[in-house]
Amino acid sequence: MIRSCVLGFVCSALLLGGDGLSARAPSENPRAQAQVVISTLPEAVVFLNGVRRGVTDARGTLTLTVEPGTYTLRVSKLGRQEVERRVHLQPGAARRLVLSLPPLRDRAERHRQQGDAWREQKLFARAVAEYRRAIALRRGRFPRARLGLARALLALEEHEEALRQVRRALAESRAPLPEAHTLLGNILRAQGLYEEAIREYRAALRHAGGFSPEAHAGLALALEEIGETEAAITHMRTAIAQNADTEPILYYLLGNLLLTADRLPEAIAAYEAYLRLAPQSETAPAVRSLVEQLRRELASQEQR
Repeated sequence: MIRSCVLGFVCSALLLGGDGLSARAPSENPRAQAQVVISTLPEAVVFLNGVRRGVTDARGTLTLTVEPGTYTLRVSKLGRQEVERRVHLQPGAARRLVLSLPPLRDRAERHRQQGDAWREQKLFARAVAEYRRAIALRRGRFPRARLGLARALLALEEHEEALRQVRRALAESRAPLPEAHTLLGNILRAQGLYEEAIREYRAALRHAGGFSPEAHAGLALALEEIGETEAAITHMRTAIAQNADTEPILYYLLGNLLLTADRLPEAIAAYEAYLRLAPQSETAPAVRSLVEQLRRELASQEQR
């Protein structure tokens, strides 16, 4: 059965790497979009509203085309101080931002950055050690490092310790932490506590003003587990729009949801979007085979 084939490799424990463009889908009129050119050091990571949008090239440049709106732009590089700017972009506008990243002198922040770097490379045990060093240097009060630590612990399936770190981060923070509630949702979902996870994802979205691709995606997966497939599809589509095609796996997960709902043409379109964005991924050959099967099934249905 085609559906069981899909569910055999579904990414049910999705963990996005974001911390968070407009919640609208990309504009159909390219002239209405805006462009921002970031000029800084080479190999600096650029985030818009917490969504990773790319890395600067050898000249330190990255060009982004986005929907008009107001964004929080953050630029990060290992060993350098992060820079954050609020940027307002009018339709058709072109902005160039030249950003300096001074050397980082804060040892605790350096260890936190190294933890992020190890985690990105999936070296989770090393990441855990770096985050713990960062927290120790701050004498225990470092919410951002605790959230990174929780992500690494979750990847290592140390659920209870991950929960403890997220709750400590919430207790230490003087401001709302949407990411913390999203992480709680991820951990609870990994434990099969879907109703509790849904409550945390909804709390994350309230605190984030509705913009959190990771929370929308996690909520979609939790809703699927309790049989609310149509609501799950809506939230996964929102996650895709907010991520601006930076997470191809979301199209794959959307395809799975649409297939569960017997919406074959839409499922095929979602899988094809995944293949367009991630043609060399490990799952690409299986997804191509699946698309061929679905096309045959759809043709068979149309002939009845």
